Amino acid sequence: MTRGVNDVAQRGSIRKRGATWTAYYFVAGPDGSRVQKSKGGFRTKREAQAFLTDTLSDVQKGMWAEPTKVTVKAFLVDHWLPTVDQRTTTRASYRMVIDSWIVPELGAIWLAHLTASDVQRMVDNLRAKGGRKGTGLGPRSVQLSFTVLRMALQHAVVLGFIPRNPTVGLKRPSIVKTEQSHWSAAETRAFIEFVSDDRLAAFWTLALLRGFRRSELAGLRWTDVDLDAGRLQVAHTRTIADGVAVESTPKTSAGRRMVKLDSFLVGVLRAHRRRQLEERLAWGPEWVDTGLVFVREDGTPPLPEHFSNVFERLVKNAGLPPIRLHDARHTCATLALQQRIPTEVVSKMLGHASPAITSGIYSHVTPAMLEESGEELTNLVMG
Repeated sequence: MTRGVNDVAQRGSIRKRGATWTAYYFVAGPDGSRVQKSKGGFRTKREAQAFLTDTLSDVQKGMWAEPTKVTVKAFLVDHWLPTVDQRTTTRASYRMVIDSWIVPELGAIWLAHLTASDVQRMVDNLRAKGGRKGTGLGPRSVQLSFTVLRMALQHAVVLGFIPRNPTVGLKRPSIVKTEQSHWSAAETRAFIEFVSDDRLAAFWTLALLRGFRRSELAGLRWTDVDLDAGRLQVAHTRTIADGVAVESTPKTSAGRRMVKLDSFLVGVLRAHRRRQLEERLAWGPEWVDTGLVFVREDGTPPLPEHFSNVFERLVKNAGLPPIRLHDARHTCATLALQQRIPTEVVSKMLGHASPAITSGIYSHVTPAMLEESGEELTNLVMG
């Protein structure tokens, strides 16, 4: 007799009960006898068959264990999340993904009964209606949901909650790369000149000419700035976690870096410090000393989102093509690479972990650079 369907039928079966399908299978009891187990609630016969095949394979390999009575939500929140990186912002972002996208789709399912079909259905639902007001969730958010779930389920395997990770074999949702928005050199100069009298001119100029992240500038302290030596150290960040501003340090060693300031940037920062000292004198004892470089008139630090909102308003008033504050970083990197500054140098300036990351993000610059470099080489050789 051939193995396969007939063999599966001897050790398990599937039946339709009402509107759903149930899988039945046998495992060895404590005394060696055969004990029947079941799992129902499958929407299609195909889903029930897939579960049965995987379960029988686990039984045959000795990997099957009695399902624990813990839901996907309970495992994610009570067992996995506390083990995540101790950085407050990382844990807060994972908690948001779990609460907003994973739990509404899978939270009530028993962890031991979670299948690849359930995970794929989550991905499909998020793409179709997981966003605000029932619109589709963005590709990057869908991918993040899948990635967080995969990491958590792998931890469940390690702890013995489940014998296998249901996401294994599923393709991670892809993201279609789009060209980053950025300004030309002329547009960048026009904006810097337009905001030269703005009280946060130094913030915008550093973002555009050195590619600092919003969190890095929001967390910048005067103790990190040496204007006489023309150096700025990125050692602190200020981000949002659960709606509250959190001060921390850069996530990677590459993010903790020293950046050289030219005379123009030193001048911009000196002007900013003079303005801040004048505001401090005007407020007197009511001025709040936080040590931060970029604060409100009374010394209190605004939420990081404040800088993004002000930047977008200034861009609109300047009459320039609309870009986000984060696109100022893209502008800096793109212009630097177009000037043939080595990728390794640009990578260190931006705080990327490796030049490969820089090359991957700004691959749109490469074709033009290659064409121009080739033309210059021909002119050099052939005169």
